Amino acid sequence: MSPQAEIRAILEAWASATREGREAEILARHAPEAMIYDALEPLFYAGIAAYRQSWDAWAPETQGDAIFALEDLVVEAGEEVAFAYGLLRCGGVLADGREFHDLVRVSFGLRRGAQGWRILHQHVSKPFARPQ
Repeated sequence: MSPQAEIRAILEAWASATREGREAEILARHAPEAMIYDALEPLFYAGIAAYRQSWDAWAPETQGDAIFALEDLVVEAGEEVAFAYGLLRCGGVLADGREFHDLVRVSFGLRRGAQGWRILHQHVSKPFARPQ
């Protein structure tokens, strides 16, 4: 399997685990020291332990199937370092019946080591209008 295909599979597994609420698998391919920048406060997490502590704040309970899907994913990979970027579509139906939908930007930085490819950098962002 090519490095691009390996990375695509890792990122699709991350999206699937997140969508299906399989918490033990969401960060399985992240390095412990990964820097994670998020669209929600506090905006960045130094390490996956800090990120994991925030899950209750950003992972809403949904009824039925949740939406968490990568779109237009581009993967560039060398032998030891890679990056990927694209869009992430999120959504679902909340416990109170309200629907939510969002489209955000994502980027990832990965490095291959003794344990294979690991995500060292994850960035999720959404553009916003700045006050004039």
